[in-house]
Amino acid sequence: MLENDKAYINMLEHAGHGVWDWNAITNEVFFSNEWKRMLGYEPDDISNTVEEWSSRVHADDFPQCINELAALFSGQVRHYRNEHRMLCKDGSYKWILDQGGIIERNAKGAPIRLIGTHTDIDELRKQLDA
Repeated sequence: MLENDKAYINMLEHAGHGVWDWNAITNEVFFSNEWKRMLGYEPDDISNTVEEWSSRVHADDFPQCINELAALFSGQVRHYRNEHRMLCKDGSYKWILDQGGIIERNAKGAPIRLIGTHTDIDELRKQLDA
């Protein structure tokens, strides 16, 4: 991770957003400490695999997440934006706004690196649903 990346992560975390950085080739993902804290986890509780994310997305929301990621990967959309529930350490689910995009593609156009933010919208969703 570059020093510049650390500055941007700090800025986003201080604004209340978690950060993720996904290597689409290896499926390794950097999850910032705020990303983990939002779900009640300590920094060492979550490893750097895409399965850490996918295993926590609510089963009812997962298909839509995958469809929107597929649209991003295929170039149909420029940005990924999805509201879904994620499993917290205490067993509850929390609504998260997940946004990001592809910042690097290979010569054939396949995604290499994606970055994005993870924002707690649970209270907002509860107010809207009430």
